[in-house]
Amino acid sequence: MKGGRKSQLALCQFKGLASSINGEKAKKAVSKMRPVQVLLMLIQHGANGLNLLEAQHVILLEPLLNPSAEAQAISRIHRVGQDKSTFIHRFIVKKTIEDSIYKMNRGRAVCSTINRKSKNFKDELALTLKDVESLFPVAASDQPPEEDDKDHGDTLRSLPPSLAAGLAAQMRVINGAT
Repeated sequence: MKGGRKSQLALCQFKGLASSINGEKAKKAVSKMRPVQVLLMLIQHGANGLNLLEAQHVILLEPLLNPSAEAQAISRIHRVGQDKSTFIHRFIVKKTIEDSIYKMNRGRAVCSTINRKSKNFKDELALTLKDVESLFPVAASDQPPEEDDKDHGDTLRSLPPSLAAGLAAQMRVINGAT
């Protein structure tokens, strides 16, 4: 089968037949079968400059931190000239970072819609510290008890890595560093 990232070819035809069908039934089934064409690509590549008028299904396997890139990729099949019904399928594994990203993007979309209707609308930073913390939830029972006599000073070593990274990024933004 040709395809994959190295060959830059992702379009292939698939034919299949249930092994439980034998004889004349199998011949009739094969003659009625239409090959299924599948286009596999990363959202980053399929979001720009591509119109898929024949596509009926978009299957999203992993959420992105940039919901507008997902929306742009989905809109590739909703173009002038599309006369078929289209379906969007999204696979998300519960209680994983995928679930956290999806929930965060939904919440940000609602807030964005509400904020745009107000007169005092201004763009916010792409990710806040609260957003980063929500991606990596840490249960209180998983944390070892902290000792009060330890002096951590101004270091971030005592914090969970996700929280430390978020704090460091927020401090760079506040201090004007790029």
